[in-house]
Amino acid sequence: MPPHYKASPDVYKLISENDKFRVIKATWKPGLRDLWHSHSGAETAYRLTDCQSRIYTPDGESQDGTGKLEEVDVNPMIVSHSFENVGTTECKALIVERK
Repeated sequence: MPPHYKASPDVYKLISENDKFRVIKATWKPGLRDLWHSHSGAETAYRLTDCQSRIYTPDGESQDGTGKLEEVDVNPMIVSHSFENVGTTECKALIVERK
């Protein structure tokens, strides 16, 4: 499974990286669902906007969520999934992930 920034370069923009971390800006337009992808290491996401989302998993399940401006999510390595903006405004986040 490709990493998110390679699977959906229209959503994920690699801003900076070194041998240990990547910094990525993510922007989902309303109604946009990114392609199936994975995250190879632990990550922290800082929300730059409010966001209504739906996350899909390979088993056909989905989970809706509401993220708030300036919220921080800390996640372990994430296996295959897809993220959709189900709201009416852009969802933006800054992601820092361990390589």
